[in-house]
Amino acid sequence: MAEVKKVQRGGRNNSQVTNVQGTYRGQSVVIVQDSSPSAIQLASNIAGLEATKQKLREPLLRRYIVSKKVFREKEKILITYTERLGQGKQSRHYKEVYADLSRQRYKPEYQNEENQDALRDILLYKVAENFGEVTEQDNILEYALATHTLERETLEVEIAQVKKMIDFFSNPPIHTINVGFTNSERMRWTEKLSALEDSLQRSDAFKTQLLRARELLQKTHKKEIRDGYNLIPKAAAILNQQYGDGSAPESAVSFAATYRDEVLGMTNPLDVFETFIRRQEKKRESFRPYIDSMIALFGIDMASSNPSRSKEELRHVRDGLFRIEICGQIYDNVGILGRNIRHMFSTPSNQPK
Repeated sequence: MAEVKKVQRGGRNNSQVTNVQGTYRGQSVVIVQDSSPSAIQLASNIAGLEATKQKLREPLLRRYIVSKKVFREKEKILITYTERLGQGKQSRHYKEVYADLSRQRYKPEYQNEENQDALRDILLYKVAENFGEVTEQDNILEYALATHTLERETLEVEIAQVKKMIDFFSNPPIHTINVGFTNSERMRWTEKLSALEDSLQRSDAFKTQLLRARELLQKTHKKEIRDGYNLIPKAAAILNQQYGDGSAPESAVSFAATYRDEVLGMTNPLDVFETFIRRQEKKRESFRPYIDSMIALFGIDMASSNPSRSKEELRHVRDGLFRIEICGQIYDNVGILGRNIRHMFSTPSNQPK
C-alpha cells in the first residue's frame, strides 16, 4: 500500500513549500514543489542564464545599431538640407562628407587646446574641398550641426540606459542574480560607460569646432552666403521649368553663383561681357543661352517677395543686362560676318590655287 504524504512549511520570502515524500509500490518517493517565482525574478534569472549561454557571441550593446526612429530622423535632416539647395541627388555625398568631418574628432593631435584652430581650419578645408561654392559650404556645416545634435541626444539616452544597467548589476541580492556573473557584467557596463562619456566629451569638442568653422565662414562670406540662399531656389525653379528631364547643362548652385557674381556684382556691363568672352574660349559657351538665362533669373528675382537687391539696384542691373544683350548681338553679328567672309574668300580644296 502506498504511504505518501504531503508536508507544507514556510519557504523563502514567506512562500509555501510543499514536500511530497513516502513510498509507492516499494519505491521511495521524494518531490519538493516550490512556489513559482515572481515575473521579475523569473525574467532576471532567464536573463542571467541567456547571457551565460551567449558568452561566445558579441554582446548586443557592443554592436553598432541605429534604431529606426533615429534613422528616420537622420533622413529627414538630410532631405531638409539637400533640398534646400536643390541637391537631392547629392544625398550620399553629404553623408560621406559628414562622416569625414566627424572622424576628425578622434585624431589625437586635435585633443590639445593649442590645436583647436587647426581642427577648425581642417574642417573648413575639407568642406571647401568637396563643395566649391560658399553657400554649399555653409549648408553642409548646418547639416553637420543638425545631425550632430541628433547623435548627441542619442548618446545621452544610451548613457542613461548604461547607468541603469550598472545599477541593476550592482544589487545582485535584490535581483537574485549570481554574484560572480553580476561582477563581470558590472565591470563590462562600467567600461561601456567610460567609453560613452569619452565619446560625449569628444562630441562636444567637435560641435564647438563646427560652430567656429561656420562662424568664420559666415564672417568672411556673409553677403555671398545670404545671396546664395536667396537665389539658388529661384535658379532651381528656372532650370526645372526649362529642363524638366534633368538635362540642364549646369546646376542651380552654379547658375545662381554666376548671376550673383557677374550680373548683380557688375559695375560695367562691358566687364561682364568680357568675362563671358574669356570663359567662352575655354567652355565654348554660346552667348544667347547665357544672356537668356540671366534675364530669366533676373525677372524672377525682381518679381519675388524677397528680391536680392533693392528696387533701385535692380533697375541698374536691368539696364546693364540690356547693354550686355546689345553687345552680344553685335558680337554674334560680327562673328557671322567673319564666317561669311572666310567662306567667300576661302579656296576650295578641289581647285588649284
